[in-house]
Amino acid sequence: MTAKNSESRPIHGLEAALEMTRLEEIERLASNGIKNRPIPIDALGPLASVQIALMAVREEIALHDTKLGGGSEKPLK
Repeated sequence: MTAKNSESRPIHGLEAALEMTRLEEIERLASNGIKNRPIPIDALGPLASVQIALMAVREEIALHDTKLGGGSEKPLK
């Protein structure tokens, strides 16, 4: 199995979608930011939720270092 194929697994799709959402949230916060003023804590909630989910997915990938099939394939990550 090639590296490209292993990266097309559902867990990697989820990781990519969460990363895209995280970047969108950062851009949203940056575009709504007021210069020299802190971002309100309520505005950080969506970003925090996405970041927690993304970290959990990445930890699962790293923790299991899953191999598919009989063990001769390369790990997912």
